[in-house]
Amino acid sequence: MKPTIAIIGCGTVGTAMGKLLARAGYPITGVATRALDSAARAAKIIGAERFSDRPWDVSRGAQVVFVTTPDDAIESTCKAVVEHQGFDKHAVVIHCSGALSSAVLSSARRCEARVASLHPLQSFASVDQAAKLVPGSFCAIEGDKTALPVARQLVQDVGGVVMEITPEAKPLYHAAAVAASNYLVTLMDLALKLDGEAGIPSDVSFRALLPLIKGTLNNIGAKGIPAALTGPIARGDVDTVTAHIGAMEERAPECLTIYKTLGLYTVELARAKGTCSKKAAEKLIALLQRGKLQDD
Repeated sequence: MKPTIAIIGCGTVGTAMGKLLARAGYPITGVATRALDSAARAAKIIGAERFSDRPWDVSRGAQVVFVTTPDDAIESTCKAVVEHQGFDKHAVVIHCSGALSSAVLSSARRCEARVASLHPLQSFASVDQAAKLVPGSFCAIEGDKTALPVARQLVQDVGGVVMEITPEAKPLYHAAAVAASNYLVTLMDLALKLDGEAGIPSDVSFRALLPLIKGTLNNIGAKGIPAALTGPIARGDVDTVTAHIGAMEERAPECLTIYKTLGLYTVELARAKGTCSKKAAEKLIALLQRGKLQDD
């Protein structure tokens, strides 16, 4: 028989995980959040047996407890449950934060509970979207040795792919996710801003750039990095990069820092690809570091 589960924190991730685990046959014995009406809505979506605005009311008796509050409330919520003797002996307490390690749940060990973290490597805009995206997605797990088999089974049962990391690796793991997901949005905004200065309406720019982004991602998947790199830096085209910088200095100076920083990183990729000569790379580095070419 599958272990009983309680969920503390009924936001997008907590509700979606509850929905997926219930679908996988896990008994969701209770959900809790500070607003009782929110807990009631989540319980209805998940099919939980009961709901409460006091987390220890639903955590007692549960063999697995998810603490899916906002990151800055995970540690304090866990401590509050411990103060009310809300974790059973040998229960597994899990959070789903990408940035924090299982160490923030360490107070649960005072109840002789075990701790872990389980982070679905996905971007969720809604409960329904999350429930669709978790299956097939990688999920990073770390924590107590005796808690990991439980976390591993949970991931597998919701259709995820297990990726085991160490607690110490969590910040860099999360930084990678931020770079790949959040900064992609930032880069799209940068591109839209530059197109706007070129007189291209944002809706037209968006529709024009989206196929380019999708094509680039397809190339990365098919060829890998650095083979998928194209463009002026990849071919050592100093004149084109000079023109870019000149135009931005005049029309979009706020975009220069990020353009130059990414450009310098791209020079290294171009050299690794073998399509940018050493001389061109040196000129590009000088240009991107100083904004102008030094005399030969």
